[in-house]
Amino acid sequence: MEAKGCAKPAVWKNARRHFYWAVRARVARSTALAELAEASPGTTFKYRLRLLTTLASIEPTTDIRAVAEKLEQLDLSQTVTQLKTDYLTRRLIESTLEDRKAVMGGLVRLVDHLSEEDRAALITVLQNAPHPSGMSVSLKFHRSIC
Repeated sequence: MEAKGCAKPAVWKNARRHFYWAVRARVARSTALAELAEASPGTTFKYRLRLLTTLASIEPTTDIRAVAEKLEQLDLSQTVTQLKTDYLTRRLIESTLEDRKAVMGGLVRLVDHLSEEDRAALITVLQNAPHPSGMSVSLKFHRSIC
């Protein structure tokens, strides 16, 4: 297989060890990529792979054992939360541009399910929001970068 370019040269003495770590790395990578895909369904596999590689600080020359260990120890919770937030924000903006009345009705129902503390925080944010003319500019900007 080495002659055909399908495999890297390996010392048979270390073959089992190499395949063990390769499987662990593959499982850890697949699990992490699945989490990222669930958090942001609109992203491409290539984007998610690049994001994961960056987050785990993996270089093409990184040893397979180090890759497995980095991926297994990687905490994706903040990244997953941010991806979900970005995805839901994009969906809400798209929906607002399609049907403002439906979105407003949904927001009113959503507010009914918020705690008093969350309602107060929302009112504060809305009162401090920029003028509607500035908001349309930010919506256009957001839509252009998405």
